[in-house]
Amino acid sequence: MKITTQSFKALKLSPVLLSAIKRIGFTTPTQIQMDAIPAILDGSDVLAGAETGSGKTAAFALPLLQTLIEHKKNDGYNQARGNHVRALILVPTRELTIQIREDILELAQMMRPEIRCLSVYGGVKINPQMMAMRGGVDVLISTPGRLLDLAAHNALKFNKLQTLVLDEADRLVGSNFQEEIEDIFKILPKQRQNLLFTATFPESVRKLVRVLLNEPTIINLEHSSEVLIDQHVVTVNYDKKNDLLAHLLNENDWRQVLIFCSAKKRCDNLVLKLEKRDISATALHGDKAQKERIAALENFKSGASRILIATDVASRGIDIEKLDCVINYELPRSPNDYIHRIGRTGRAGTEGQAITLISHHEYAHFSVIEKRNNLNLVREQVAGFEADRKAPPPPTRDNPRKKNRKKLTKKQRTKIKAKKVVNKINTVSPAPTLPVKKTSLIKLRPKFGAKPIKEMDENKDKLSASVVIKKTPKPKVVNESIWGKK
Repeated sequence: MKITTQSFKALKLSPVLLSAIKRIGFTTPTQIQMDAIPAILDGSDVLAGAETGSGKTAAFALPLLQTLIEHKKNDGYNQARGNHVRALILVPTRELTIQIREDILELAQMMRPEIRCLSVYGGVKINPQMMAMRGGVDVLISTPGRLLDLAAHNALKFNKLQTLVLDEADRLVGSNFQEEIEDIFKILPKQRQNLLFTATFPESVRKLVRVLLNEPTIINLEHSSEVLIDQHVVTVNYDKKNDLLAHLLNENDWRQVLIFCSAKKRCDNLVLKLEKRDISATALHGDKAQKERIAALENFKSGASRILIATDVASRGIDIEKLDCVINYELPRSPNDYIHRIGRTGRAGTEGQAITLISHHEYAHFSVIEKRNNLNLVREQVAGFEADRKAPPPPTRDNPRKKNRKKLTKKQRTKIKAKKVVNKINTVSPAPTLPVKKTSLIKLRPKFGAKPIKEMDENKDKLSASVVIKKTPKPKVVNESIWGKK
């Protein structure tokens, strides 16, 4: 059956939103949208398991906008004055805050007056964000750290907060954000609607559900990416990975490719290695300035850049409808991140391709990823780049600390050398064991400047090897009447 905008109308959305949906070109609501929108409009908490690219942003954005329209009839838009926030969306990365804000403004393009939708994140000055909060915000999209910073500056109030959304909750409740999320829950009002959207369900998410949600509506969609995403696992010797990657990029007519590395330094190194092979690429990671990151994302989304090399965190927020291929140059640390990575392609029902390059030292880790995600992928090889049966010597890891170590001055080198000599001198070897003879303790009258007891042997001409008499300097007598005359 062909689904049209009548299906969106059946979801009891405002004509204003239906007009925006039609202008954007949406004709078919996704499964997550059809399941989540009615539950959110009814006011219940929602736990939705949906893969990346399933339309989950519109699934929570449309009911939020619908609620704002209904409040306009009753209370008007002035409800959000005085630094108040009406809806809060928490996301793990800066790029995702920008992406979600763009999506919400696109859905709200027909609303009058325009809603106040603001995205805040770290890495930039906080004062402009504090100024933007003064008039109140209808929808605030924020990273956890910057939200706590704004709260510490009394830049926002949550008295009128109605809805809390945790997008990519599996990333938010990880070790990097766990304490921040707990601190945020403490400053939010207890009476609110909670919406959790996640691609995976690790134990950390299940614990959060038990604490946060109240009789939630559970929407757990089966992953369709296994069918829509053509996954390949290619074995290759570690020293041939760069050559194989260049071969794949040159031989395939991919319009755009997203390549994943596990470290920031590796992204920059891979860009340089590809440039030596006349292949242009752009790096995207957390050490880049915010302007550079935004420019890299915009160029990639617009098609000006063909190849983007990114880390897992920086890639969040990359939303391209038809991304041809994702290449895992290095494996993700977490099995859940593998799903997030390949979910960048094959979005919204389109077909995609994911290629994972693994060397001998990565075989065991990828087996864990397969087991956790219920995958069983065939190991493939590319002609001319076959992996050896026996593992070659382990790869030498790049050590940026060693490479970037500052050269010591002559004075510093001399100081370090002298310290080693002193340490060597102070290292006393144990004294040899000597035959012990019976000794008698002879008590002498205490004399200033020496210890009161001397231990001497029977012959009285040798001191025991275990006794060391240390003389101390005789103090200067200030008043002879105190000490007495000698």
